[in-house]
Amino acid sequence: MAVSAKQIEFLARAIVNRLEDRGLVEFSDAEAGINIVTRTLEENFASVDVIEQEARLRLARSIGDRDPSDGELIDEMRKVASERNVLL
Repeated sequence: MAVSAKQIEFLARAIVNRLEDRGLVEFSDAEAGINIVTRTLEENFASVDVIEQEARLRLARSIGDRDPSDGELIDEMRKVASERNVLL
C-alpha cells in the first residue's frame, strides 16, 4: 500500500482545510497543522504497511506459493492488528 509523500501531503492539506472550514479547529499557522497531520498520516500508513507485511508472511507459511485473496489478506491483517492492539 505504498503511498507517496505527495499524496500524504495532499490528504493532510485536505483534512486541515476541512476541519477549519467546519470550524472544528483553527490553526494560527496552517502549515504547522498540515505538518502535524502529515506526520500522523505517515506514521499510520507505515503501521498499516508493517501489518500487511506480517500478514503476508504468515499467509505465505500457511498457503504456500499462491497469492492470498483480498479477503484472506484482510482477515489476516485484522488478526495481526488485533494482536498489536491496533484498530484498522
